[in-house]
Amino acid sequence: MGPAADAEERSPSILVVDDDADLRRLLVRALSGPGARHVEEAAGVEEARARLGERPFDVVVTDLSMPGEGGLALIEWAERQRLGPSWIVLTGHGTFDAAVKALQLGAFDFLTKPLRGVEKLQNAVRNALAHQQLLAERERLTRELAASNARLREHVEQLEEACQLLEEQADTIRADLVRAAWIQQALLPRAAPKLPGWSVQALYRPSRNVGGDLYDVVRLDEHRLVLLVADAAGHGVSAAMLAVLFRNRLPLLDPDGHDALRPGEALQVANRALSSTLAAPGLFLTAACCLVDLERREVCVASAGHPPILVVRREGRIERLLPTGPALGLYPDAVFGQQETVLEKGDRLLLYTDGVYEAFADAAVPEEQMLAAVQRERGPGAELLQRLAGEAEPGALPPRDDDLTLLLLDTLPGASHLDNALPEPLSAPTRAASGPEFTILVGQDARRTTLSLRGRAGWARSASFHHACLSALEAGRSVKVDLTGCRHLDSTFLGTIHELCDRAERAGVEFRLEGVSRVLEELFVELGMRRVLEHVVPFLLPLPSGMRPLSDAADRERSPAERILHAHEVLAALSERNRREFDPLLASLRRELGGPSSCST
Repeated sequence: MGPAADAEERSPSILVVDDDADLRRLLVRALSGPGARHVEEAAGVEEARARLGERPFDVVVTDLSMPGEGGLALIEWAERQRLGPSWIVLTGHGTFDAAVKALQLGAFDFLTKPLRGVEKLQNAVRNALAHQQLLAERERLTRELAASNARLREHVEQLEEACQLLEEQADTIRADLVRAAWIQQALLPRAAPKLPGWSVQALYRPSRNVGGDLYDVVRLDEHRLVLLVADAAGHGVSAAMLAVLFRNRLPLLDPDGHDALRPGEALQVANRALSSTLAAPGLFLTAACCLVDLERREVCVASAGHPPILVVRREGRIERLLPTGPALGLYPDAVFGQQETVLEKGDRLLLYTDGVYEAFADAAVPEEQMLAAVQRERGPGAELLQRLAGEAEPGALPPRDDDLTLLLLDTLPGASHLDNALPEPLSAPTRAASGPEFTILVGQDARRTTLSLRGRAGWARSASFHHACLSALEAGRSVKVDLTGCRHLDSTFLGTIHELCDRAERAGVEFRLEGVSRVLEELFVELGMRRVLEHVVPFLLPLPSGMRPLSDAADRERSPAERILHAHEVLAALSERNRREFDPLLASLRRELGGPSSCST
């Protein structure tokens, strides 16, 4: 451990190394005093090694050119020993190349000899000591972060235990889900308010009986209307509860109840309330809120990490109103900006959740295909929403992997309609029909591809996971694998992840494993997956918006046996114990494939 680790517990210390005794004494006198209470000297490299072995030093000032071994050899030795001081090298013109080499080895600064005054050296040492203090502070923060992460993992483990208990009580829960669906549907607006000269259309489709989407249409007074859409992270009861909690915490009027709150202010109040209430990781939601002045046709918009709000102009041009703040529940002090626009006759305002991309999942860029569909459809609003939902005809409700909400405000008169139909009859499924599910969600931001594993990860999806990660790494994009909702990784997935860590290191691309439970971490240790442990990150980044199910197209590129074989070959190579455990499986797979290993990374 370097001196930075215990810099808070002792005075700063400096070692001066030079074969010139007069110069050493000059430097010792110049560096002694306030801020440098302990200064020692060494006449050569051997003596310096002895001093460095006796006690830690924050800064070493060394001449590069000395009889026998020079200062460069001293730096290389100290780096191998991981001693960790900051180095300031003294060099003459003849050793300038060596000074460059010292800087490449991590030297903090270098000064040329002869020294004309000691002020530059004193400044360099002060800066080096400040650098060591920063290193010590970073190590302290890292330790605190590790402790905080341990507490965070305790929360995750508590959630996992709660999930296990829920699975054991599945029949009761399914019956409750049926009742919850009725309750949630009752909380949605039943009928649109009367809007002379305007019309509003809504379409709500949860992926299951209950979902994490929410919307509302509220007529505040004769001239003002509020449109609201929200999307809670996840699906099912927890997401539905979070959505309802948000709606209860979102004020539409000021504290006196006399005037409408601006959308940015309303989201800020709701965010503070949610941030103080939600303690577990992964609980957040996105939302978009619009305050419409029906008389002036003015719209004020605020968006918390939500997909863009679309203003569809009469001639077909689309304006995208981007988020004005982060998702709700992540940062208690977040501030939400506002945007304003004016709707002319024939314009439309469309709010939606990211489930809309599911109907365009086969397209290379789903968002672009969705925008093109919005531009093409100039007929009744109900037909546009039906097309965006991927419903071939009214009443034909295909099963969905994600919740979907669409809310359309039209500046032309017409019949308003709120369609809150459920995707399937409200009945409790049988136990056999509700086995453990596994889902891989994928999303992207400017520089990173994120894959979120939900449930029990089995070999059947390992090829698509491997293909998606490998494609990102080969494109130079960093990869984040979110395991917060992953309850189990089978051996094929374990070998695949180890293989991807190795590929990322060779490519020099970041590969992060977040939300790793203690059970998974212990499994990594048991199998000798040290390389994988180096990629475990102790804190969670927000998931990107617009995540969608990962396509299974890559699963058909090879036989399942090839992926299973290669993943287990990776694990078998880690230890003799692994080899003995997996040898029978490897032999069987090789016989099936008719050769050694047919897979390559």
